[in-house]
Amino acid sequence: MPSRNLFLAIAAPAVLTLASIAPALSTSASSTASAAPAPMDAPRPNLVFIMADDLGWADLSTGLTNGGFGNDYNETPRIDQLAEEGQVFTEAYASVQCSPTRTALHTGQYATRPTNNVYAVGAVTGPASAPLRGVTQGRLAEDGKTAVPVGYTTLGETLQGAGYTTGYSGKFHVAGSADEIVASHGFDENWGGSQNSHATYYFATNNQFNDSVSPSLDQFAGDYTQDYVDANIAPYSVGVTEAQLNALVGTDKHVTDAQTDAALDFMDRSKDEPFLAWVSEFAPHFPVNNAQARSDLLAKYQAKTPGQAPAKPSYGALTEGVDQSVARIIDYLEETPDPRNGGKPLADNTLVIFTSDNGGEEDPINSGAYNGPLREDKGQMYEGGVRVPWIVWSKNPALVRGGGRPNETIINSTDLYTTLASYAQATLPAGVPLDGIDLKPAFSNGTKINREHFHHLPGYVGVQGPASMVRDGKWKLYYEYTDGSFELYDLSQDIGETIDLASRKPGLVHQLGEQLIGWLDETDAPLATLRAGQATRVIEDFTGETYADGEVTRHRGDTITIAAGDPVPFVLPKP
Repeated sequence: MPSRNLFLAIAAPAVLTLASIAPALSTSASSTASAAPAPMDAPRPNLVFIMADDLGWADLSTGLTNGGFGNDYNETPRIDQLAEEGQVFTEAYASVQCSPTRTALHTGQYATRPTNNVYAVGAVTGPASAPLRGVTQGRLAEDGKTAVPVGYTTLGETLQGAGYTTGYSGKFHVAGSADEIVASHGFDENWGGSQNSHATYYFATNNQFNDSVSPSLDQFAGDYTQDYVDANIAPYSVGVTEAQLNALVGTDKHVTDAQTDAALDFMDRSKDEPFLAWVSEFAPHFPVNNAQARSDLLAKYQAKTPGQAPAKPSYGALTEGVDQSVARIIDYLEETPDPRNGGKPLADNTLVIFTSDNGGEEDPINSGAYNGPLREDKGQMYEGGVRVPWIVWSKNPALVRGGGRPNETIINSTDLYTTLASYAQATLPAGVPLDGIDLKPAFSNGTKINREHFHHLPGYVGVQGPASMVRDGKWKLYYEYTDGSFELYDLSQDIGETIDLASRKPGLVHQLGEQLIGWLDETDAPLATLRAGQATRVIEDFTGETYADGEVTRHRGDTITIAAGDPVPFVLPKP
């Protein structure tokens, strides 16, 4: 980042045939005490959360979610339809990588909380050549793993306590083991989730997925049959020949299809009670190459003429595979009677959320995502690394006020916990600081809620160094700890963050800096330290505020000394 130095980031519907999916057996009988059910004339809604992995902000073909930058190469007709019928949040944020996003979703907390403490997939201490040393992240009191603490009351556990049946399908990542997902994180069943960060190979081999996917999904790993293709793939195919579809018969099952099978089977068995179905797609996360794509979709994109967006056939195929997953889930909800709601379709009493876990990785070799005009990509705090599509949908206007309306509420991953608990009429855990807000008024009424959003990285992720950020309204302020610099952008006029206004608006920098330093203090945010061997830093005659060691200090003409091993403070000069 440039700096100002203070000292040296639609296809046709299909009738779901559950008989064409491998029979399912529960992976666990784990359950918790149920709360008293709501009256039958107002049943609590079912909840479906679908999250793509590494999907870029401009990877959907609709322009509703991304400021009009719809993708002209990828095709996502059913996700587009959700956006047209539901409500889209155009200012939605995740974290720089998937593991901090996932931990925030399950805990309802920013990474700065000690009961979260996950900032990235791997260590953030940084290379030995870096001037600062990042913190040690993860479950420090237990085993140091970048995972949700087993003693923390997760969103799943809160919904279980309210009488919800909970099922997980797909990538989990922030667990110490696959067993923890059921034993400690609030899910009655888990299909495929484990401690691993991605599916290293997308297809089953000999009716088994490889060891990056939990063996619990293997019962859905059988080869494609003609009945399966006819019921679950053909109805959603556009631009694919019958011969290409028939060629799937007898070939290995793709993990996207298998985890969708598992999710549908779970919902079908659980619809007598309110349920949470968490569908965490493995795609389109790397590896992204021809060997990972379903052959029918790969052939389609190989034959397609590129547009303005990057054209990578394997990435387009994986992304449309996710769209077909969403389509099957929505069709099931629209076509299946709800036994708790007088036989009306499940869609009349189900809230569906679709999003991605971070910005897309714009690596044409290993990935192929596209963030449109946003600056940078996955791993950075600039908009391309953290802004994501976010769609909410229901056939019930009392749950979601739809019609494709955009909502400019600034939202982030911590909001899922409080919002789903509100819809479920669940009691939030006592004495636990939750950083999210209840988005139910926004979902159900289209209300814009004014709030700030924060991000903090006390270490290194690739080229991204230690930094903090605040977004308030149209303004976004960054602070870099390495050189004590600020950057300020007006996102309403400069979504690509090309014009740094910090030097022109020192008063606004200070105002936003006050908000940021207050948040760091409130959450006891840890800081990177000056690395051993670095020269002592001295700030002379300083007037203003600093944050370090969990507290804010006010200075007037002070000398601040930072020696090797000391936390490098947030430094906010008086304007």
